[in-house]
Amino acid sequence: MVIKLLNINEILEASNGILINGNTDIVPENYKIDSREVENGDFFVPLIGENVDGHKYIIDIVKKGAIGYFISKDYIDKEEVIKNSKKINSSICIIEVEDVEKALRDIAIYNRRKNINIPVIAITGSVGKTSTREMIASVLSEKYNVLVTERNYNSIIGLPIMMLKIENQDICVLEAGINHIGEMDILSEILIPDICVITNIGNAHIGIMGSRDNIFKEKLKITNHIKGMKKVIVNGDDEYLSNLKSSSYDIVKYSLKNIDNKKVENGSIQFDTRIYNDTYKININQIGNHNIQNALSAIKIGEIFNLKPEMIISGIGKYKNFTGRLETKIIKENITIIDDTYNASIDSMKSGLITVNDLKANRKIAVLGDMLELGKYSEKIHLEVGEIFKDLNYDMLFVLGKEAENIALTAQKYMDINKIKVFDTKDSLEKEIKKYMKPGDIIYFKASNAMRFGDIIRDLQN
Repeated sequence: MVIKLLNINEILEASNGILINGNTDIVPENYKIDSREVENGDFFVPLIGENVDGHKYIIDIVKKGAIGYFISKDYIDKEEVIKNSKKINSSICIIEVEDVEKALRDIAIYNRRKNINIPVIAITGSVGKTSTREMIASVLSEKYNVLVTERNYNSIIGLPIMMLKIENQDICVLEAGINHIGEMDILSEILIPDICVITNIGNAHIGIMGSRDNIFKEKLKITNHIKGMKKVIVNGDDEYLSNLKSSSYDIVKYSLKNIDNKKVENGSIQFDTRIYNDTYKININQIGNHNIQNALSAIKIGEIFNLKPEMIISGIGKYKNFTGRLETKIIKENITIIDDTYNASIDSMKSGLITVNDLKANRKIAVLGDMLELGKYSEKIHLEVGEIFKDLNYDMLFVLGKEAENIALTAQKYMDINKIKVFDTKDSLEKEIKKYMKPGDIIYFKASNAMRFGDIIRDLQN
């Protein structure tokens, strides 16, 4: 039986909305929360944020050819907007709801329950969610039609957009990301997962969440609404997850202890590990130990869904990294830039530094910036990153940011002070990199995305 996307009648039922105008047989294919992205046939959800009210852009999306939209019953200019919408498109579908954001979640839950027989793999963790989901999806796509999270649609707003795309896929691989306590149970209720994957418990958002214990408890809530297969795949090398026990679901652990003969060369990793009961050679066309962990979790998923070993190996080999995640870029005179600037946490920064340290180069240069959202823990965590230079061999450390100065403060215990430079501005940092770099160098960039190190990398490439 082919299950179709929700029609307006189902949306009305799920959201407890009132049809102001339009045809109940219409079936929206896409839901948009950004008016700038609306295209012909889309359904618009005008969310109310701290600074922007999406209702102000309803007329714009009607002009763009939107098929319909939600409108809050309390919106002050509701009647005027409805009247002007109907002038532009007399058949525009308008649904009045109590709370637009809740309505979005409600229709997502409705569609998940409508498609309850399609297995959902929910992926969470402090770091590595996106690369893990892509590795797993790459493996499963060798045999199945897979729906995988697009862009960064992993929040209590973004995830419902993905849930509304569930139609007739074989498996869904969806990411769950949180910023505050209380959000994960909401995501679990939307996902109703069959399998959960937890990558690690780190310090991301610790300034908001309060402690790693709180982060662990919150991440574990991804299992609150688990059903069906009831399997939880966890990183057995993580101090919190390695001791995880439960009578509510089966726990499957993966670990770097289960690999042999690791080699890193030409921007790729090879290693041996077991699939089912036999040993196979695995090749990942990326660098970084985290990608080995991603592959090990994907192997566990592949085994659960009975993929042949050669399919699992092929899927891992086809995995492609995302922009800003240990992305290798060669610029003139054989200078290599490692772009790891998508975001930063203590775990990902340490992992990246270790990965690059193991690469062969004329000289290795680390360019590090602030890690954000660490609150009262910020100074301690940045100081801790500096300690890693005790075991590393970098020729130069460039640092930008008030918090990142603490990295330099600790690193100078292990590096010649002349090999460490702290900068006040992005421009002065960029000028010094251009002056310092030579043929054969590797330059590693890592900081929170808000530090805008990507701008420096683009300038160097140009």
